[in-house]
Formats: sequence, structure tokens, C-alpha cells
Amino acid sequence: MRHLTPHIPTVNIELPSTPLFTALFAESPWTLAFPILVVAAALAWWGARTDRVRAILAGVAMMLCAAAILALAAVQVSPGEHARETVQAMVAAAESADLQRFQACFAPDASMHYGGPESPGDDMERLMRAAESLKGKHRIESNSVTELSIATKDSECGIVLLGCRTTTASSYAAVPTRWWIEVRRQADGAWLIERLAWIELLNQVPARGTL
Repeated sequence: MRHLTPHIPTVNIELPSTPLFTALFAESPWTLAFPILVVAAALAWWGARTDRVRAILAGVAMMLCAAAILALAAVQVSPGEHARETVQAMVAAAESADLQRFQACFAPDASMHYGGPESPGDDMERLMRAAESLKGKHRIESNSVTELSIATKDSECGIVLLGCRTTTASSYAAVPTRWWIEVRRQADGAWLIERLAWIELLNQVPARGTL
């Protein structure tokens, strides 16, 4: 069974607020598009019922506006969305115990933290030593993602909150875990993990040096 740090409560970690423009036109376009579509449909319906051409045209124009918002979101990838893609690749590598692919998701100077992103961290070398357990006693037999929340911190950085329920070779049942992950764009344009914080293991802080 994985080790826990006794008597240390978990920290309530929240995502930063994504800039409004990025949220509305990239990460959550339906937040803006859906009410526009509702108003557009109501205008078009009212115009058709009362033979008011202007209302119908206004409804059509608003529908086109909503479609444009969704189209823009489809082609624009925010830092938060880049971060999510990197985290999904890391999870897939961990599930298959492919340590080469796993390490490729991290920046060379990445760090691993326990309990919160500001806790004392381990370097990449120690992280990969801990990751060796994915081939042995902590080999993943099944895993389901229960949370995958994202936020854009700035134009170069995205944050992900990841929740999982994982069954390993050494566990008796699915174990809930929660992670805070900072992904940053590198000089070559790649989006790689710079900070990985293991927040919770069975609602407690995991022991430092484990994975």
C-alpha cells in the first residue's frame, strides 16, 4: 500500500481564474454561445409568429454570431487546453508503464511536490526513480479520470487539476488521488510539465518520494 504522511490535512487547491476572453472564446465558448442561441431562437420564433422580418433577420444574425464563436474556439487552443493534452499524455504513459513517454511529458527542470505546489519539491531524477514503481508494485491495472479541470494562468502557462481512481498491483481496490499540474510552453514550443503536485491520496497527503 502506498505511504501516507500522518496527521497532515490536505490543502484546498483551487485553479486560478482564466482570463475572460480566453474563457469565452477558447475554453468555454458555450458559456457565451448558448444564451445567444436561446435569444436568437426566441427572436426567430417570435418574428415568424408575428410576420416581423426584422426579428427573423436579427435571430439569424445572432445564430451566425454564435456559430462564429464556436468556430473560433475550435481552431484556437488555449494554454489550459495545451496543458490538458500534456496531462492526458502523461496519464496514458503512466497507465502503460512507458517511462520513456512519461518522462517526455516533463521539462528537464521539472519538480514533484507533495500536498501542494508550494511544498518542498523533488527534482526530475528523484521523480523518475519513484516512477520505476509503475513497472512493479504500483503497476496500474485500471484507472478512471474523475476530474480534469483546466485554467489558463497566462499566455505561456496552463494549470490542470486531475482526479483519478486507480487500481494498482498492490492495492485492494480503486484508490482516489488528486493532482495539481503546471504546464508551461518551452523555448521550442513544446508544452511540458514543470511542476507536479500530488495533493491527495485517500484524502490525505502522500509521503514524499512516492508515486
